[in-house]
Order: sequence, then C-alpha cells, then structure tokens
Amino acid sequence: MSTRTQPPTPPTRPTRRGTSQPPAARYRVARWVGVGVLVALVVAVIAVVLRDPATTDPAPGGGDGAVVAPSGLGADGSILIGDGPVTVTIYFDYLCPACGAFEEANGETLEQLLEAEDVTVDLRPISFLDRLSEGTEYSTRSANALATVVDSAPDHAWSFHRALYAHQPPEGAEGLTDEQLASIARDVSVPVQVTELFAERRHEAWVAEQTAQAFDSGVTGTPTILVDGEPFTGDPYQPGSLAAVVERAAP
Repeated sequence: MSTRTQPPTPPTRPTRRGTSQPPAARYRVARWVGVGVLVALVVAVIAVVLRDPATTDPAPGGGDGAVVAPSGLGADGSILIGDGPVTVTIYFDYLCPACGAFEEANGETLEQLLEAEDVTVDLRPISFLDRLSEGTEYSTRSANALATVVDSAPDHAWSFHRALYAHQPPEGAEGLTDEQLASIARDVSVPVQVTELFAERRHEAWVAEQTAQAFDSGVTGTPTILVDGEPFTGDPYQPGSLAAVVERAAP
C-alpha cells in the first residue's frame, strides 16, 4: 500500500491630521470631518453591494477554499454505486499503483456483482499522493473530476472511475492533464458540458476534506477495502478473492 501524507489547507488601515486652529476647535473639526467621511464610505459600500449582485452571490466553489460536495452522496459523504445488499467500500487514490492492481484484479468482478444487484460499491477517493505528480496535483484533479461527474452525470460515474484506471499514469510523472481527463470522460459518454467543469476544480476542497477524514477514521494507506464495514482480509490482488468474501457476507 502507498504511505500516508497530509492533505492541503489558508490580512490593515490609514489615518489623517487637521489644521492650526485652537486645540478645542481643532478637535471638533477633526471629529465631525471624520464622522462625515465614515458616513460617506458606508453609503458608498452599501451602494456598491446593492448595485452589484455578484458581491452577494456564492462563489462557484473550490478556488476560495469553500467545501462544495457533489450532490447525491450517502449520509457520510460516500459515492454510492448500485443498490445491492452487501456494501464494498474502497478508499483509493487514482495515482496509487496498488489501487490500479486492485482494480485490475477485481474491477470486472465488481462490475458483474453490480449488474447482478449483489453489491453497493462505496467509492472513497482521497488525494494523498499529489507530491508524486511533479506539482500537477493529479490525485486531487482526478478525484475532483470524479466528483464532478457524480454531481452532474452520476449515471456515468462508475464507467468513468474504471476508465481512469485504464489510463492510470505512473507515480512520479506529471499525470494526465485536465483535457486528457475530459477526453477519457467523453469516451464513456460524459457530456461535454460536464467535462468542461473539470478545470474549475469545484470539488477540490471536498476532496481534501475527505482525505483528512479518511485518515482520521483509521485509514493508513490505499487501497483500503471494507466489506459491510469489516476490513477485507483476503489478497486484494488475487482475482476471485473479493467475490468469495462478498458471497459469504450476502444475506
């Protein structure tokens, strides 16, 4: 498994003097001039706010540090695929080679279990390997791309998730560009108007929050797999091992 690192996180006034009048008069003039200036400033600020509704609109998200979660999440922030009786939870980083190996061994199995309505797949993207993508923050950008699809085209989330692993870049390289991520998404029928949102990084603060929460909950690396809340103790890279555990957990 890959090892843990920390996820990402983050302002003054002038004065003035009066004229050569007697001290008491100078104080009164300065006081009333100061009050007049303050009133004028307050009126000006109110006028600007009323005239420009953009000053009161919420930011589109991400860039100002606001946490913007994708819609349709589970109660604890999970991305739920399917509606089967057994829940398979996967904590992963799209840059993690071990996660890619898990997908290679178990992706088709999970696909079949989803089609048979035997499982609910609980996806937990985290982004602790950004430092291994030459400054491009690939872990964050790819997780943000998934969150964007979940938010705006949820029916394509699972196929996009699998396609990202089919095009997984190596650790230590720059990773895929936003346009390359968008191209992969379009290949699995994600609408263009959704892929155009990837570069906005609207959900990056949510990805960072999920990463911190994962480690706070006891996750120490990726992939971390749970079956109905219990740690998967089989070989995650052995085809068939996950299916056997799911079968035993089935009601």
